[in-house]
Amino acid sequence: MRFIDLLPAVERAHTATRLVIQGTGCQLGASLLTLDLGRQGLQAEYVRGSYSRLPSQEHWWVETEGLLLDPTRDQFSEDPFAEHYAGAYERVDAKPASKMEYEATMHLRLHWSSNRCARNAIEQVATQYRLNLPQIMEPPGLFMPAPATPDGT
Repeated sequence: MRFIDLLPAVERAHTATRLVIQGTGCQLGASLLTLDLGRQGLQAEYVRGSYSRLPSQEHWWVETEGLLLDPTRDQFSEDPFAEHYAGAYERVDAKPASKMEYEATMHLRLHWSSNRCARNAIEQVATQYRLNLPQIMEPPGLFMPAPATPDGT
């Protein structure tokens, strides 16, 4: 798989994230991108770590097929659609694509409860990524545990 082949998914995740969150949103963007790639049958991981442009701040990105994809690299004044980047990524841990429907839902749910102005955008993103809108709309006190995947993780 080449970077250029994955670019449409990166662009979708970037656009969806910017509808909901203007300047940051790496957790949401990376979870949506990992979900999208996993649904396409790729082995994708949602990675937590740091980026050298701001090493004291946690950051999330996606790794798949030997490539690093960061749909919110623009928060560091860099092009999220470029294969090459100026800084260095340091990985701490990762989650598989099989966990991303829950992850993306919970990020959207958090924004649903805290940013009323973004609700129309959240509805669009939930529809685009086939996420459970009624679950996103639930009050914050009712967070459900992540469902087990077929492999038990």
